Amino acid sequence: MNNVEREQVWKERVAQWQASGLSQRAYAIEQGLPVRQVGYWVRRLTSAQVPALLPVRVASVAAAVPTISLRNERGWTLLLPGDVPASWLAEVMRAL
Repeated sequence: MNNVEREQVWKERVAQWQASGLSQRAYAIEQGLPVRQVGYWVRRLTSAQVPALLPVRVASVAAAVPTISLRNERGWTLLLPGDVPASWLAEVMRAL
């Protein structure tokens, strides 16, 4: 068996292992294959398919708006966004 044929056989075996749902060890034992050889071919064939670098896009994240928390001794809490107008907040405070 030449190298191309051997690689094709192992591609099929690795695909069968992946579809089986078994661990590499369990699959190797079930098929009568050396456990180390199965691991070798899995690493060899899957590392060739995964790119070493993946494209990444960096997106800016909007800054979190702080919140204002008003708590009353009776137990209620009022959460407001930190960017509410001061005049509106003053009116709320006078009404409470």
